[in-house]
Amino acid sequence: MSSKHDIQPYWRPDFKIQSTLPDIKVVRTDFIINAIAVALMLIAAFTLLQHEYRAYSLNRSIASMEQSIEETVANNNQNLEESERFRESAQSVAELQIFFRAPFAAHELLAELARLKPAGLIFSRIMLSDSIIKQKGTDQTEAQMAYEINITGDARGLMVLTQFKAALQASPAMNPDGFEVVVDESMQQRNANTGITPFRVSISLTPATTKTPSKGGEG
Repeated sequence: MSSKHDIQPYWRPDFKIQSTLPDIKVVRTDFIINAIAVALMLIAAFTLLQHEYRAYSLNRSIASMEQSIEETVANNNQNLEESERFRESAQSVAELQIFFRAPFAAHELLAELARLKPAGLIFSRIMLSDSIIKQKGTDQTEAQMAYEINITGDARGLMVLTQFKAALQASPAMNPDGFEVVVDESMQQRNANTGITPFRVSISLTPATTKTPSKGGEG
């Protein structure tokens, strides 16, 4: 047997001999590439999550704004409806006030017009309006109310309208004390097929003038 043993290689390379060292460039390059890939994936994931969050927040804001708009529109519609009802009520109250200030009650006026209406006359509309006047050359210092009654409808002949005008002028209820009453009538073209003529009657009631007595006696 040989007394010399075969020389075995070192279990690790000798760092002093660079040729025996393993090549670590490949490992280092793979590590850098993997790190860059992971970083890019994290950046992409963060960007995607950020966009998703912004989109979610924007959708919530849009939904909230749409709900607010719907509620506002509903409230506005309700306010408009209430305003319209209030306007109609106010108009009705104003019309009632006109009737109550007038020298005759509303039901009495309608009853008297119905009593005076000839058989050949048809009423389609009765309207009462008022105006404020201040007459000059009188002893009345305060403004007074004048009234006008407009009646429109259809007549079956000129005679019935003439009869109605005469009845209005002779009616005590249509000639209240303290007012001067003027009745005017007008007729449109007669319908040849039906024989009906549209008409309009205006009844004006103005406060009677009261002249101031002259100073001094007559010579």
